[in-house]
Amino acid sequence: MKALKKIVNSTSAVVVLVLMTTTIAVANADSTATKPVAPRSHWRLNARLHSKGIFNYGGRLASKNSTADVSFTYDRKQWGLFVFKGVDLADHHTFYNFALISAYKNFKLSPSATFTPYVGSFLEEATGFADRGSDAVVILITTKRLGTHWAVEHMGLFSNLLLEPEQRDWVNRLRLTYTGKHWDVISSTWWNNQMFDHSSYWTTGLNVAYSRMRVSEHMFMSVGITGLITLYTSEKESSSAKNALMLTVSSQWLH
Repeated sequence: MKALKKIVNSTSAVVVLVLMTTTIAVANADSTATKPVAPRSHWRLNARLHSKGIFNYGGRLASKNSTADVSFTYDRKQWGLFVFKGVDLADHHTFYNFALISAYKNFKLSPSATFTPYVGSFLEEATGFADRGSDAVVILITTKRLGTHWAVEHMGLFSNLLLEPEQRDWVNRLRLTYTGKHWDVISSTWWNNQMFDHSSYWTTGLNVAYSRMRVSEHMFMSVGITGLITLYTSEKESSSAKNALMLTVSSQWLH
């Protein structure tokens, strides 16, 4: 009887141990299932159609014709790649025929501030893949979050750094951004200073867009309007010719 009792107790202990192990394994499986691992990277593709061509980095009117552009962003937590291609739909010889290829890296300055340098190449494409004027470019962006919906950002654009240093230029952009559920409102000011050349200008603009209209699981639409005003320019032509009002329709694919 004692031997039988020992066997029963041993068997019971094994059963209890198996049940505990199974329960822990199931609990861990449920925990993993309810907390999916965040993807290490994602990409987005933007396609936009404009009634005019405003160069967003420089704050200038690049074409009075209808234009289109496509941009692709591959983004990881700390770095990414950005490719942009703009096309003038009526005249392939205007300044809006260009491409920008760059790599960037994010540096956290504080919980609400990020510094992001871009290094790449700006390609002028009025007559070919890379016309005269194509050169290396550096873009430095510092972003400060002011809350859930607001952010302020400074951008410094340095162009023509290697091949044509005599055409080197420096443009600053300061903008205040509001982002709500569907609304995006961006107020911008651009300043081309005379650090490297004798030309300069001040422009300001306002962009209002109704965005993130879901078309499918990964596709969204947006419609917006942008106004641009030239406050001052050292160029001889009338500054009023540089003012513009642009309508934009865009689609975005996220993955």
